[in-house]
Amino acid sequence: MTAFLKEKKIPGKKIFIKFVIAAALLLSPAPSGAEVIDKIVAIINDSIITQSELNAATAMAIDKLGSADKKDPKKVADIKGKMLDGLIEQKLVKQASDKAGIDISEREIDNAVEDIKKQNNISQDNLLVALAQSGLTYKEYREQLKEQIRQVKYVNKEIRSKINVLPEDIEAYYRQHQDEFWGQASYRINMIFLPGSDKDVLKLRLKAVEEGLRKGEDFKELAGAYSEGYGAASGGDMGYLKSGEIDEVIEAAAKKLKINGISGPVTTPEGVYFVQLVDLKAAAPKSLEEVKNQIHEKLFKKIMDERFNFWLGEVKKYSHIEIRL
Repeated sequence: MTAFLKEKKIPGKKIFIKFVIAAALLLSPAPSGAEVIDKIVAIINDSIITQSELNAATAMAIDKLGSADKKDPKKVADIKGKMLDGLIEQKLVKQASDKAGIDISEREIDNAVEDIKKQNNISQDNLLVALAQSGLTYKEYREQLKEQIRQVKYVNKEIRSKINVLPEDIEAYYRQHQDEFWGQASYRINMIFLPGSDKDVLKLRLKAVEEGLRKGEDFKELAGAYSEGYGAASGGDMGYLKSGEIDEVIEAAAKKLKINGISGPVTTPEGVYFVQLVDLKAAAPKSLEEVKNQIHEKLFKKIMDERFNFWLGEVKKYSHIEIRL
């Protein structure tokens, strides 16, 4: 199944909006004023796909290629082939939704436009400007949205609404794939940071901290006296930080420590750090409650993929599809 129709398969409002946007872009016409001599590149039952439709669908994808790839006939042909597959699938879904008599109200189109503006953080005026730059009128855009929403509505009605992911399926997947749901280790550290902007001051502070640590002075008191890093006023307490949230150099130092252990000076381009490991929460599997929604979406998508592809395969068996590229 092509990337174009993959947007339809995944549940969720954001995915639906992404599909509508992508579909509208795929259907953008050739620039107005250009003289286009169209040829038919595909026949799908009683529908056709023209060269200009295919060119419009592939324009954005080709623009994203590097300059060398744009000159590679094989890569350009591959993109056109994939886009043509997507347009053919779209025509088949359209024909099925036509046959099912599915219609879309003006309110549904209004809601889709508002959702698209919110998702892209644009105003109505900005949307109109963007459409004009693409050679589309607002009326044409709404018609395209109407057609795409209608097709998504058909897929939702005929496939999506009939999928039921059972709690026992979620539990079974969780038991069999726990390695996918491991949480990250968390470190609670205190930190002393001595900036390196003034080398003479750094040297004096570094000596004071090292002597204090050798004498067994409290780390947090030393942080309060000398650190210029985060949390210095509270003894350099950084709280719990997950693996990846800490600077790699600091995390590497923390990993080598036992609880309440203190690192030697860690030199970086910004200055010098001392790290005290207060507590460590080792990586462990997340609970079923934490990941059940994630598993549900994963299983739902898998079933949706399988059923849509099966449906599409059956439709293709009994359709007249002729490629003329």
